[in-house]
Amino acid sequence: MKKSKQLMSFVPLVMTVALLAGCTSSQSVGVATPSTRQEPVVSTPVATTPPTQPALQATATTVIGTVTAPTAAPSLIEPAKASTLFTAIKKVVAANTFRAELDLKGKGFLGLSGDDTKPDPETLLFNLKGDFKGTEAHYVLKGFLTTLLGVDVDKGIEAMLTGDKAYVHGPVGLLGAGDDKWYVLESDQSEAITPPFLVNDFLVSLGNSNADLTTFKKVGAETLDSKKCDIFGSTVSEAKKVVSALTPGALPGVDDQSAISAADVKFSLCEDGYLHKVLMSVTSIGKEQADQKTDFVVTMHLYDFNAAITIAPPADASPLQIVDEPVEEDATPTP
Repeated sequence: MKKSKQLMSFVPLVMTVALLAGCTSSQSVGVATPSTRQEPVVSTPVATTPPTQPALQATATTVIGTVTAPTAAPSLIEPAKASTLFTAIKKVVAANTFRAELDLKGKGFLGLSGDDTKPDPETLLFNLKGDFKGTEAHYVLKGFLTTLLGVDVDKGIEAMLTGDKAYVHGPVGLLGAGDDKWYVLESDQSEAITPPFLVNDFLVSLGNSNADLTTFKKVGAETLDSKKCDIFGSTVSEAKKVVSALTPGALPGVDDQSAISAADVKFSLCEDGYLHKVLMSVTSIGKEQADQKTDFVVTMHLYDFNAAITIAPPADASPLQIVDEPVEEDATPTP
C-alpha cells in the first residue's frame, strides 16, 4: 500500500517522532517518584467580567522545521475599512489570559490507514484544551496525533510551554518519557508536543491577511458561555481566505486556496465584545486525483478572557534522556 502524502504533510510531529524513534530507547532511564501534576482547568466555562487590560502581542510558534519556545509575533495591522469582526479579533489578541478548546476532524482521503486509495471515516485528528497566558500555555492534546507517539487517543498528552522551555508529562513511550512525571524538552524535541495551530497564531494571521472581514454579515444567533452571540458568515471566496490563515500544513493536503473546493466559515461574536467561536467547514481536492475529496471541520472555542490563570513550570521536571541504541560492529575482518 502507498504511504499517504496528505498525512505526512499534515503532522508536524511526524518528523520528530521518526528522528527520536531512531535514536532513543522506548524505556526511560532510572525510576523517579511521580510528581504532583498541575492540571489545566477544564471545567465548564464561567462568565467573567474582563477588566481593562493593556494590549499584548500574540504568540507565534513554528510547527514545521525546528521548533523553539513561542516568540512575540507582529502586531495586528489596522485595516483600511473598520470591521466589527476585526475589533473582536483585536480584543482577543489583547487579552492577558483566556481558555480555549480546538478541534480538528476529518474524513475522506486522509490516508490514515496507509492506503490513500480508500476514504477514511470521520476521525478526530486532534483536540486541544487548555489555558493560555501571553506566550505561555498549559494544555492536554488528544486525538489521532497522539497515537503517533504511542499515547492512547482518549488519554492524550499533557504539555506546557512556559518561559523558554517546553514540558511534557509522561508516560510518552516513543519520546523516552516512560515515567509518570514531568520532563523538560530540548527545543528540537518540543515539536512532538506542539499542536498544528494555536488560537493567537491564527487570529493574527487572519487579521493581517487579505480576507475582507467587512463582507461577513449576521446570519444567525446563539448562546455561548452564558452570553448572547451573533453568528457572522460570508461568501465561499472570503471563507477560503480565512482558512488560508491557518498554519501551513494544519489541514492534510491543503497547502493553498487552490486545494479548497468548498469552504464555509462562521464567527460567533458575543455581547462582551469577544470572539467566542470560529467554525470552519472545508472540502479539499487531491492534487493528482480531483475525485478524491477530504472534508474537515475546525472548531475553536474561546472563553474565560482575562481570568486569573497561572502557568508555573513544574519544579521537579527531569531532562528527557536520550539513549543511543548500540551500533553493531562489522564482524568481517579488515584485510
